[in-house]
Amino acid sequence: MAIEQEPRNHKETEHELMKTGRIHDELMKKGAAEKCERIKIEQLFRKSPVSVNPVNIIVVRGMVGIGKTTMIQKVMYDWARGTQYQRFAFVFLFKFRELNLLDNENEAQMSLTKLIERHYKYLSNDPLKDVLKNPETLLFIFDGLDEYKHKLDFTQSQLCSDPDVEVPVHILVTSLVSRTLLKGCSVLITSRPTALEAMDMERVDQFVEILGFFPEQRLMYCKKFFGDNALAAQAFQYVKKNTILYSMCFIPSYCWMICSVLKRHFMTPEKNKSKALQIGQWLCEAQNKELIRDTIGEDLKMNFRSKTLSDVDCTVLAAVISCCGELKELNLTNTPLTPECIKRLEPGLNCCSVVR
Repeated sequence: MAIEQEPRNHKETEHELMKTGRIHDELMKKGAAEKCERIKIEQLFRKSPVSVNPVNIIVVRGMVGIGKTTMIQKVMYDWARGTQYQRFAFVFLFKFRELNLLDNENEAQMSLTKLIERHYKYLSNDPLKDVLKNPETLLFIFDGLDEYKHKLDFTQSQLCSDPDVEVPVHILVTSLVSRTLLKGCSVLITSRPTALEAMDMERVDQFVEILGFFPEQRLMYCKKFFGDNALAAQAFQYVKKNTILYSMCFIPSYCWMICSVLKRHFMTPEKNKSKALQIGQWLCEAQNKELIRDTIGEDLKMNFRSKTLSDVDCTVLAAVISCCGELKELNLTNTPLTPECIKRLEPGLNCCSVVR
């Protein structure tokens, strides 16, 4: 990750993503050297040597699949283990995707205390009131601003200061960022670049961008993935010769998918078969038709013979096949399927020429 002094606009980001892998690396290194400071996750809340104010409001930007949610999971994990971020007594994680659902439940307005109680049921009434008395020990994490359907409004008249007053949930977010609600608490927001136009960056203490893998990290990842240095070097050279694949490898999730696909070519299929569903879940998240077709292979055949599929597995499998658009053969021989599994598979089965 890198701390940016001058957050780049979306057009610059789009421009960089159109570059080849090598050019992308050069731009990232140049940006990190001239405008940015490379940091580790545990340094997120580190105060700048030239600043006297603490770092309370942080925005982390990164494109899809770059590792924003994984970073959040690492923050939570390290805090829970007691190895990092021990300045915080409580860490509250909210996903914007889940906050959207409140509108469907006729709970568009909610107080901060009620929102916390809803997600953390062991905190209620008096215990929660005691927790909120010390805002400087609290960290609020909001993951995925780009998935939120409400625009953040930082107009002063729209802000609130009382955690017990019911307001639209997006006002709770802007009030925390604006420090009118629980002044002194820390807020961490993640987002794709496209959604940051709604953010008032003047209220942000630290702007961080996840740049993805640098060249040496891509090779290191291949070595860890394959567990064999010679095999990893062979796979990495194959990727490096392909401009499109190499440019995609700066994104960790794509790097994982590409390595998973290459493993079929460099190792026996039996060693790979158990990971098929896991790869499917990543492909479902990516929603990238070309990548899905490349992963399935030119023969457009998928083999789940004698495997146990859950309802969720069937949903993911159907989504992947539907996104691919066509499948010449889907082998489900000796695979037990419940009526619910068949129902969830149906959208994908309609795209299959042959189902065994």
